[in-house]
Amino acid sequence: MNAQLKSTPSFGEATRRFRENGIPEKALIPIAPHDAEISGTGSLNPKSLGKAPGKYIPHKRAWCGLAKNSDGARYIREGAAAQDVRERASYPTRNVGLLGRYFPAIDSDAESEDARRLVERALVQSFGTDADTVAERVRGDGSRRLYAFEHVSPDDPEGRVQCPSLQYRLPGDPEGKFPHAIDFIGFGKQSVAAGVHHNGRDLYEWRQDFDLCDLYRRKKLTQINNDGMHGFRAVVVEMIEGAGGQVQKGALGGGGGELRDYSADEPAMPVDAIFQGLKSWPNNREKFPTHESFVSILAKILAALGREAEVERERVQAWACEDLSLCPEDYFERTWNSFGGGVGQRPHALAMFLRDKGVVVDFPALTPDEEKGPAENKAARKEARVPARDAVAGQYVFARVNTDTDDGSLRMRDVLDPSVEFPALSWWLLKSDDPNTQLVRDLHNSYGEKDDNFWTFIRDMRRHHPDRFYTGKTRNPLYDRGEIVCEKDGGGVMVRELNMRFISPVIRHAKLSKLDPKQAREDVARILDFIARIFHDPKLVKYELDTLAFMAQSGRRPGHMLLLVGDSGVGKSTYIQMLISMFDGTGKDMGSQIDGTKITNEQARRFALAKVEGCRIISIKELPEGSTASNMAAVTSSIKQMVDPGTDGDYIEIERKRKDTVSVRNFARVVSTSNYANALKIEKHDRRIFFVMCGITIDTKPEDDFYSNLNDVTGSPKRLAAFWRFLLARDVSHYDAAKAPPVTREKAEAQILGLPAWDRHYEAAIETLRAGKRSLFDLGELGELMTAMGENEYVQTDGDVDDRRQYDFGRDGSGGGAANTAKRLERYSVKLLRPKVNGERLPPVYGLRTARPLIDKLASADRDDVLEALDRDRDGCTLPRVHPVSDRFNGPLKPASGRRQ
Repeated sequence: MNAQLKSTPSFGEATRRFRENGIPEKALIPIAPHDAEISGTGSLNPKSLGKAPGKYIPHKRAWCGLAKNSDGARYIREGAAAQDVRERASYPTRNVGLLGRYFPAIDSDAESEDARRLVERALVQSFGTDADTVAERVRGDGSRRLYAFEHVSPDDPEGRVQCPSLQYRLPGDPEGKFPHAIDFIGFGKQSVAAGVHHNGRDLYEWRQDFDLCDLYRRKKLTQINNDGMHGFRAVVVEMIEGAGGQVQKGALGGGGGELRDYSADEPAMPVDAIFQGLKSWPNNREKFPTHESFVSILAKILAALGREAEVERERVQAWACEDLSLCPEDYFERTWNSFGGGVGQRPHALAMFLRDKGVVVDFPALTPDEEKGPAENKAARKEARVPARDAVAGQYVFARVNTDTDDGSLRMRDVLDPSVEFPALSWWLLKSDDPNTQLVRDLHNSYGEKDDNFWTFIRDMRRHHPDRFYTGKTRNPLYDRGEIVCEKDGGGVMVRELNMRFISPVIRHAKLSKLDPKQAREDVARILDFIARIFHDPKLVKYELDTLAFMAQSGRRPGHMLLLVGDSGVGKSTYIQMLISMFDGTGKDMGSQIDGTKITNEQARRFALAKVEGCRIISIKELPEGSTASNMAAVTSSIKQMVDPGTDGDYIEIERKRKDTVSVRNFARVVSTSNYANALKIEKHDRRIFFVMCGITIDTKPEDDFYSNLNDVTGSPKRLAAFWRFLLARDVSHYDAAKAPPVTREKAEAQILGLPAWDRHYEAAIETLRAGKRSLFDLGELGELMTAMGENEYVQTDGDVDDRRQYDFGRDGSGGGAANTAKRLERYSVKLLRPKVNGERLPPVYGLRTARPLIDKLASADRDDVLEALDRDRDGCTLPRVHPVSDRFNGPLKPASGRRQ
């Protein structure tokens, strides 16, 4: 098995859920993944990766187009044959297509919420309550949707769903533009049911309440044929126009091109000659075997009749409905009425069709111009412009608003070197420094050389390649340098910005390079061994690998910072540098590293984040030993704001010298190293710091060869790419970025040792009770334990820490701040009662919240039952002399030993 097959989920795995819910395998089709390598044989467009059917060629580790199945039939129409099902199971793709023949769909490319809501209202109006059982697929956070149905009779040629399209604009959309579109996915087309979008980030997913598999398994998925889809099309057009919008319809019934209304035109030929020709070519299944061919001939008849079409409607109907079993009258009415917006046929299309069929009719001879048609001539001129225009789209981007010069001129950049901007008109006139003059000359040949021709070219670029125009600049690590990033601003408006940040070379190699499988396995094993040594605890190793895999697969940040503490020179910085190389890359304007001493300095802290925009790893190097408590708290607070998993952490404020403070998007995981466990103030119950004591120490440090071999891997982007592929293949469906990381013993110790003396000894006493598996205690025992913790701390630190004191809460629990203690105890325990013996009140008895069943049982118990339970708890448990959290509290304990009478 090759490396690509190992690191990428197979088509068989990707389709398992569909197959287990009963969806036929012949309805599923493999889609070439977004990062596929394209073979030199077969047709597969790079721009359609992620959504186009593809065939994998194992010996080339590449993809090609998918034309016919193993039975020789067109795959896109007939689906998979038995042999195909076996072969395609191992294809390395998670993208699954759904054939429109079996599962027709409405692909709504709505660019606004208003457009999305309009389409959904049309669904409800068209299908009524059945609209509640139409599957709905989403992609990312946008307004685009795909609504899927089940075909009522997929093998019936007459009911096959056609694949027209339409574009539309609503009030408020830019004048002249048609930003929204609807494509009808039917016979001969497919939709994407699962996988990763062409952009490599967004996933195709089904809404929970409208899940395709769930609806199909429960036999609830709405069934439809072409009539139902045609009815929806009429409803949505009516709703758009009723809302004050405009519709531009695509072809219906063949012919291609824009629709044309012939209702005011003279007939293209004598009317009697038209019906003479139709009489020679009657409507039957042999001559018009499919619904599409019949609709196409009706469109040709309407175009030929022109303004006489409605006058001669009954004669057309008589020809079409001669065999009512083939074309019922209501079927003809629906089809003919659907041409109200025009047809995509030329006036003389009927004459040429009949002539090709050998029908001899006294039609007027067609001139060469009529044979070709003005629309075809115009189309040919437009078509000649496409190659050069597409070449420009592949190499250049244009600034719609010049944010650098404000001189009002349209400017452009080469995506290979986007740091240089130059006037677009100068480029057109061959007056710029850009060396690619041949491309400009190709444009001149098809557009002309004048200034006016330049603006025609720009209008065409905006119409056909709107994604090549940007309004500002950004540093987005999820895109490559020179790409246009589309995101919504604060007002929900889509903006396009030019990305000025390089993508990591490791990611680039993981996508493009062919890795040596044996070398890749060895390199991944070496890195995993290093991580296992650093994080030492299997639970911590798993969490760290899940975090890295989550970041690699989703492009998102986790909700914690990593604090790696340990001896100097054991590999902490090597690990952090590896993360920077993978996620950001190294070199100028790549990863961001912050000197730990600066972030702890109040004056320097404000500018410490000046260069972190667009980074996925923010490294705070070597935090010094904690200074004042207030300064440590300020540093911790600043960092935790950056790692907040909610929307508050999605943007961070950065300040550069002599520049205004700006808010930038936060992509980063914060990582930090230190030689000191007290470098940060870690609050009790902290949920945002992943505190790890490095498992490699000076005493356990491997030989120099270990680090030398490791550096060979981490220092080579191509070899490190093997580990990136490993992360992409790791299952992180269970990972929750907002969930607190595991609490290590070292973190618990840092949390306790950072507290004032009273709270420190109190927390240490509670941890001792927990470690002894105690469920009940009283305040007298707690006071003695706290006193013991203070004494042990003094002994273990050789007197450096002297916070010894007598914690005596009194026999009745009233001394030593019992009220304050009771308030603190509410976090961990529940007060059961304050008993009396011979009229004397004793210290209150508490139950730890971890012993909830016992607490519930004793909630209504009397004095004797509670005291008996307390005695049993003491007798059955032994408190440890070795403290479970910190060695500072190791030593003798003085729990109460006497029995109460």
